Amino acid sequence: MSRLRWIFLGMVAPSVLACSSAPEGARPLFSPREVVDLGAVVTEDLPQRVWGKALLDQFAPMGFDRQNTFDIVEWEMDIEGNLVSGSNAYYELFNHGGPHIDAPNHISQGGGLDSYPVEVFSGPVKVFDTRDFGGGHAIPEDVFRGSVNPGDVVLAFTGYVLPETDDAISEISALTPAAAEYLAGLPVRAFGTDALSVDPFGAVPVEGGSATARAVPVHHAFLSRAIPVYEELFNMDQLINRPNSDAMYFVGVPLSIKDGDGMLVRPVVFVY
Repeated sequence: MSRLRWIFLGMVAPSVLACSSAPEGARPLFSPREVVDLGAVVTEDLPQRVWGKALLDQFAPMGFDRQNTFDIVEWEMDIEGNLVSGSNAYYELFNHGGPHIDAPNHISQGGGLDSYPVEVFSGPVKVFDTRDFGGGHAIPEDVFRGSVNPGDVVLAFTGYVLPETDDAISEISALTPAAAEYLAGLPVRAFGTDALSVDPFGAVPVEGGSATARAVPVHHAFLSRAIPVYEELFNMDQLINRPNSDAMYFVGVPLSIKDGDGMLVRPVVFVY
């Protein structure tokens, strides 16, 4: 038997023994009971569905006036007498219109998506139901104190409602600046929300610091420390009131785009 084969058997045998000696009915570590999809189907109108027409119109002077476009290139070729056809495509996407991740340079705080180490995109997740708190910077640090460990991914379910009419602007409920600083100081691995943004628009609730810290204190608390921020997550109601809420694991890996300030993501939570 070759040396390489002995090495392979040495690696595999402990895993086989561990599985064979597991209690009857036990599930392998990598086999979740359920996978909850926090992503959305990407359509041409996804930005408007999430932001609403009124808000996109409000931001149009800044360039947020386009929907997604899908340029489908159909092709066919003859391969040894067999006619084969298919398609390739070019996608133009609004990278903050739908479930997505923010990079530090989204608010001029450093590198792009490619600057994140891959391990920050996954980890044990703690989900908090914050629907009882109002709009604005209303979610206090007491919600999280004593329940979050360094390295956790923290998700806040605010009950964000997609705009129902063209003139509707949905309310955003967000962390207080003190709560954001508390979580970022632990530090957590990542923070996410179902809301359109982790900061309400137009709020300037803090004094001192930089203009960015005053205008968007929650973004600043996390992104200035290179902690990923996830926004506009779907289906978060499916993570509430779980009997084994400490047995969930989050994965939300984006494309590693050089200097990218954000990207649509299809995050999932593995429930064990």
